[in-house]
Amino acid sequence: MIQSMTGYCSSIISTGKINHTIELKCLNSKYLDLNLKLPHILKQKEFELKKIIGNKLFRGKIELLITNEIKKENKKAVLSSKNIKNYINELKKINSNDSEDLLKIALTLPGAYEVSESDLSKKDYKKIEKEIFNLIENVIKYRKKEGKEICVDLKKKIQIIENKIQEIKKLDSKRIENKKRKIHREMDKLNLVIDKNRMEQEMIYYIEKLDINEEIIRLNSHLKLFRSELNNKLPIGKKLGFISQEIGREINTLGAKANDAHIQMMVIEMKDSLEKIKENILNIL
Repeated sequence: MIQSMTGYCSSIISTGKINHTIELKCLNSKYLDLNLKLPHILKQKEFELKKIIGNKLFRGKIELLITNEIKKENKKAVLSSKNIKNYINELKKINSNDSEDLLKIALTLPGAYEVSESDLSKKDYKKIEKEIFNLIENVIKYRKKEGKEICVDLKKKIQIIENKIQEIKKLDSKRIENKKRKIHREMDKLNLVIDKNRMEQEMIYYIEKLDINEEIIRLNSHLKLFRSELNNKLPIGKKLGFISQEIGREINTLGAKANDAHIQMMVIEMKDSLEKIKENILNIL
């Protein structure tokens, strides 16, 4: 089942004196790029949390942001005088308002209230960890939903390419004969004495260079492999990217060898569908 790499979830939970706001955001990335922004009391758990997230979400630019806010009933006892004074001094540099107004602003800024490590027990951490697991599951649900939509679009684009191949095969059956007739007409115009055996040899060599049957066989094979990979276990995004590159090579070779205006039109339409496939693959896990 395909999953996208994008997703977002957030929640607020309470432990003891603290309200924790937890946000989990996922974006596209070639690799697993984890960025955790944690309050001081959770810094020691950073490696553990990275392992949890990496084992579940596999790939993408993933950001976990946890911010703490002291509950109103506990704020008076844990004011950080040092941080508040620093905020007021900095605010004075850009605004000359009354000190009382600056104090009100400073009290709303991060770090205005201290949280000691003793305020977070093992039980509290387990509660936070459980909520992170819940957010991860919600992100996966979002990824799966978006993945279904991507999968439908990918199948449509693959079908377009397969339909164009069938059209090319119909054109190809007449193309070689038309090329032969054209060559014979041009030779007749020259009114030259020609060794027929040598002419046939040269004709075979020329026709072989125009033959696109092998490219069509390989292209169909790559498309079949692409379809089968859509149902494989995660992650499959990189593998689909490699297969799409092979599809592109066969389409380019087919267009170069065909030497036919009608087939070139089909090739252009196949390339257009392939580019849209590649855009979608960038967001596949």
